[in-house]
Amino acid sequence: MYASYAEGTMPVADTTGPGIGLFIFFFILFVVIGIGSLVFFIIALVDIAKRPDWQWKMAGQEKILWLLLVILINFLAIPSLIYWFSIRKQLQAVEEAAAKGLYGPGHMTYGGWEPAPVPATAPAGWYQDTSGQAPYRWWDGARWTEHTSTGSQPAP
Repeated sequence: MYASYAEGTMPVADTTGPGIGLFIFFFILFVVIGIGSLVFFIIALVDIAKRPDWQWKMAGQEKILWLLLVILINFLAIPSLIYWFSIRKQLQAVEEAAAKGLYGPGHMTYGGWEPAPVPATAPAGWYQDTSGQAPYRWWDGARWTEHTSTGSQPAP
């Protein structure tokens, strides 16, 4: 008079369905995040490497530091995301400013931006000596010379 399990009188719960479904969901999520991180890693790395050193200097950033951060600590592409949405904008702003000539004439050196020499605005001639050593001092068009005059303004 006892019911046996073989006769099907007692329902048996299926516990493997939700476990396998969750496993498949998280596995697919892991693969998608992993591939996305790898793709973004490559894009950020190429963008960092192609930018010239002067842009990094003008933006106050270090190219080598960001290369190392992206290469060595690219967990979930976090350094790549920081570079892409923060540092890259600074580099683009420097590039646009340089293209518009906002830094003025000059060139980039290892130490930073070096402006071109400013042409002399005053022509060469005798001018009042602001140092007070003599009434007049000779301006050669680029700098003050040691030549002075004690009388009235001499002829050139």
